Order: sequence, then C-alpha cells, then structure tokens
Amino acid sequence: MFCAVLMSLIAGVASADETAADEIHPYLTDEFGVQLGFFRPNKSVVFRYDQSALAPGLDIDFERDLRLSGDRDLFALEFVWRYGEKWSLRGQYFEASNRGSRTLSEDITWGDVTIVAGSSVSAGTDFEMARVFWARKLDSAPQHNYGWGVGLHRLQTGAFIRGELVVESVAASQMSAKGPLPNIGAWYYYSPNERWFIGGRLDWFSASVGDYSGSIKNLAVGANYQVARHLGIGVKYQDFELDADVKKSNQYGRVSLDFEGAYVYLSGNW
Repeated sequence: MFCAVLMSLIAGVASADETAADEIHPYLTDEFGVQLGFFRPNKSVVFRYDQSALAPGLDIDFERDLRLSGDRDLFALEFVWRYGEKWSLRGQYFEASNRGSRTLSEDITWGDVTIVAGSSVSAGTDFEMARVFWARKLDSAPQHNYGWGVGLHRLQTGAFIRGELVVESVAASQMSAKGPLPNIGAWYYYSPNERWFIGGRLDWFSASVGDYSGSIKNLAVGANYQVARHLGIGVKYQDFELDADVKKSNQYGRVSLDFEGAYVYLSGNW
C-alpha cells in the first residue's frame, strides 16, 4: 500500500504544471522546518551477548525467536534550521521498545547463562536514535536542492532476558550500549512548483567509537505536498540499519538492527 501511495504522489508531481524557477516548495527554502509523523517499520532486532571477549554467544532474534510485541507505529521527529545561504543544521529522533514472554522450544545462551528448552522467559529490547547533521548546500538551479554534510547518530540500545527454569529462576541479565557514531551524508530534492517536492537522503559510515564498532546506514526517499503556506503532508520510505560489535569493560556482544517501512508525516515551515 505504501508503494501505491508513493507512486501516486510521484505521478502527481510529474503531471504538475511547469512554473517559474523561483516558485519552489517553501519547506526547501524557509529558515525553519519540522516534520512530525509516525514510522511503521518492519523490524529486525538481533542481539548477541558473549560470555567473554574470547567466548562469543549465539545471535538471538528478539522479534522472531522470543516473539516480542511493542508499538507498531513509532513516533518520529525531524527538523532543519537554515542559518545561512548554504548552511543548515538538521536533526532526527525516534525510539522503539518491545516486551514479550514465551516458553522456549530450544536452549538459548545469553551471556554466561544457558536457559534450557521448556523454560518460560520474559524479554525486552530498547532503542533510541538521535541524529544531528551539519549540511552545506551546493550550487544548483533553484528547483534542484542538493548537498552534503557530516553528522553524528547518538544511539542507545539494550536488551534483557529473564528465565523461569524448570527447577530455578534466573535473574534478568541485561546488555546495553550507548554512544555516538559519526556519519557522512548527502541529499537531493526536486521541486517542480511551490506545491511538490520529491527526493531523498542517505547517511552512512563505518567506525569504532565508544561502545560500538561497526556500520550505520540511514536512508529516506519520498514526496511532500504543501496544503497551505506553512503546512504540508508527506510520505516516505525509511530504512535505518545498524550492525556493530559492542565492547565495554564488562560486556561483549553484537547488535544488528533494521527498521524499514513507511513514514507518514505533517510538515511545518516558517
């Protein structure tokens, strides 16, 4: 359904009347812009909690293996502040939490604990992402808006498993990590008139910083329609991926996250 909505928006852009070069979407030119919306992703949440640096554990898919449940729609926020002719500061934020319980059909190892098949377990994951991006617009025709920049993704992840064994209880054991991951990025938007723009952006980097050592990708592609001078409505495809080893003084493991799906939002500009 999302693809059909996006294709209809793009078709509307293609059929829009030609306009003068200075009549472009105000969200791309006004000093301030904000997007408030709901992100409905397909989620893959995989953690591995090692016994030690030399004794890796097994990957556990919390969505599939432990059947976690959580908010299907995630609140999301984005903003842009253009503080010069070519410079801007941009940001993005969303978070996700999942909780669930089930009876295990096979043994799982979490840290230094093995929870045997037949045990009842409760588990949960938490994720928070805040992105800050310093951007520079490149010289272009008025209706073509593109540029590049550098930024930081501040990430906080965590997962826990508590087991009720056949013969005893196992206290909740939690793995967590936080820290910034740098990135480079670029964007391109095309506005045929003051009502429409289409385009997207991509952030990517691979580095070892803080608790994380790995790679990050943040992609968004979509369209926006301006319904009033300071109000618009948009839809886009969002894909956020994190694949990193976690190395702390007392914890070792791995986290692999993928949030992919439709993001519908209201935009404001002034």
